[in-house]
Amino acid sequence: MGFRNLQTFLFFLLLMLLGLSAPLSAAEGKRLALVVGNSAYTATTPLANAAADARAFAAFLKENGFEVDSLINVDRAGFARGLSTFSKKIGPADTALFYFAGHGMQLKGENFLLGLDAELLSEFDVDAEAIALNSITGIMERKASLSLLFVDACRNNPIADRLNASVEGVTRGAALKGLAPVSSTGSGTMIAFSASPGQVAYDGVGDNSPFTTALVEHLSSPSLEVGTAFKRVIRDVRIKTNNLQSPQIVSNIAAEFYFNASAPATAVAASDFLAQIDFEKAERIATARGWQLYLAKHQSGSFSDSARAALRLLEGGGGGLVSPQ
Repeated sequence: MGFRNLQTFLFFLLLMLLGLSAPLSAAEGKRLALVVGNSAYTATTPLANAAADARAFAAFLKENGFEVDSLINVDRAGFARGLSTFSKKIGPADTALFYFAGHGMQLKGENFLLGLDAELLSEFDVDAEAIALNSITGIMERKASLSLLFVDACRNNPIADRLNASVEGVTRGAALKGLAPVSSTGSGTMIAFSASPGQVAYDGVGDNSPFTTALVEHLSSPSLEVGTAFKRVIRDVRIKTNNLQSPQIVSNIAAEFYFNASAPATAVAASDFLAQIDFEKAERIATARGWQLYLAKHQSGSFSDSARAALRLLEGGGGGLVSPQ
């Protein structure tokens, strides 16, 4: 069977399978989420988009079957109360999701998320004014079947820079921007960061940050598994920030998870299905030549703009750099 005939066969096989069943999420319990967005900081740089990012992500989650608790512009005490309420809801069969947009920092290799009242005059203030990311992850891992964390919290933070400089020394402290690396997670846990360790994430010049914009766009794609969706998030954020920000995922999930488990429309044209096969092949190869071959074959269609953007990135072009807050 030739390659073209094989592709056509696979297309009709897919249509038949879609008629039989839609993909299932990894867990069969409830979908529960806590979404936190902090913008109105008083002792450090306010963030134009963090609260709006949280609202956008909460709306996306509600559209995809999550019961959502939202905390907007909360201090450390309100943050802790929200976490306590959220943790009490989680059962052993549930999917638990945590999202944070706001200021974060690393100190001595541990990551912290800041309430609005954080001043961080010394390292002894951290426990009282911030929440350790490890403590949130630990609670979710102990109680949920599946734990998903999305952290858009590496934005430029002068008080964190000052504190790290005082604790680590000026030279060492200057290198500790962003969040610290997380090398592993517990079973059934995925943590998605808006930027790689040590990078500063961009707040964005539009309504939302580049990270949250890409999350909502790709996680909502019908029948797109979260790992595949996040690869597309990484690509989009790199393009929008001229390769200065690269999201990172750390995962120990064995099962597949779908935010939007509905099947794509079965009336999709065979040409679109074949274009998707070729697009995913070029995505795996990830070379300029691969994208050039794709665009020579598919000059228009659902994936052509994304292919051109990926090619521009590899060739050293950009997608319009946004300014950090």
